[in-house]
Amino acid sequence: MSIDESKSENEKSERPTEGRAEVVDETASTLVDSIFDIALAWAEFGVGQGKRALETSASTLEKLAQSLSVVQGKLRRPAS
Repeated sequence: MSIDESKSENEKSERPTEGRAEVVDETASTLVDSIFDIALAWAEFGVGQGKRALETSASTLEKLAQSLSVVQGKLRRPAS
């Protein structure tokens, strides 16, 4: 085998490796994108749940404030 043939063989063996590296890079990028998308979806879900919890708490506190107002009104009236 001549030097030129040896170089040609080395070049051939390097090309598939470069191609595989590109596929690995693309796969890693796709995996990172997928994980990022999943994390964003969970964050959105968590923020939505927090919002609903705060709205429910606010509604409960509003009802409690109204009840306390009724009790306060009853306490102010002289007993008959």
